[in-house]
Amino acid sequence: MKPARVEIAGPGSVPTYVVRAPFAEEPETKRLGELHEKALRDELKLLEEGTKQRNLQFYKALQGIEKHGIAWEAKLREEEAEAQEENQELVVMFEDMLAKTFFAEKKALVNDVERFHVEKIPPQEVRMGQTEDEVEQFVGDTIPAVVDKQSGIVIRELKKANDTFNIENAKVAKREQKIVSRFQRHTERTAQAFEDERATRLSKFMLFGEEVGDRERVFDRKEESTVRLVVAEVAQIRKLLRDELKLREKEDNTLLDTMLYAQQRLQAALLLSFGDGAKDLANDEG
Repeated sequence: MKPARVEIAGPGSVPTYVVRAPFAEEPETKRLGELHEKALRDELKLLEEGTKQRNLQFYKALQGIEKHGIAWEAKLREEEAEAQEENQELVVMFEDMLAKTFFAEKKALVNDVERFHVEKIPPQEVRMGQTEDEVEQFVGDTIPAVVDKQSGIVIRELKKANDTFNIENAKVAKREQKIVSRFQRHTERTAQAFEDERATRLSKFMLFGEEVGDRERVFDRKEESTVRLVVAEVAQIRKLLRDELKLREKEDNTLLDTMLYAQQRLQAALLLSFGDGAKDLANDEG
């Protein structure tokens, strides 16, 4: 028996040439080689079925990972849409409240001005008209009628009426001055109220902006935590994928080694049964 040069090649791999050492013991019969060949074929079939099952399990695991990633992406989209909807609702509610407040304040101011012109000024105008009518009647009717009869009395009464008239005119002027003063104060208070309302509105807008900013920062932190969880999950998935690839590579290497060993045994059995070894055996028997 002599050493032989044997070609070894797995499925889809580059062939390798090795030198096969001669057998330590001579094979007994050709029937033994056929039994070895059948056993090797059965073993090869079992190995192929196990490889297919492992490939199917690996494919299912990859599909599960892909579905998990799609679900996470959909969840992130839903949370972003909900945050935008809440912000829009806050803006609409604030604008509605601002419009209602402005309309109520404007209506109250208009009512105050109308009540002032309707309730305060007309009575004073009526009184002034009555006073003027009384003075005209007194000067035009009373004085000429009694001037001839009671000149002295008329003079005294006239002087007294004149003094009374001056006093009434002073009172009327004072009341007019008070009315004008109150109107000016009311105008100033109204202007100040408008200014205060403007400052309040600006401060409320600033507070609203700060609240919106705080809300956005909360959303950003939530989004950051969610993204961090997603990144950690992706990293873990990648780690699992690398572990699976290493395990698969290890199993494939084991399978290839087993197949190479099985192929060596099969080639050895074939060479022993039909190759140079069989010829040497026949010559020795001859």
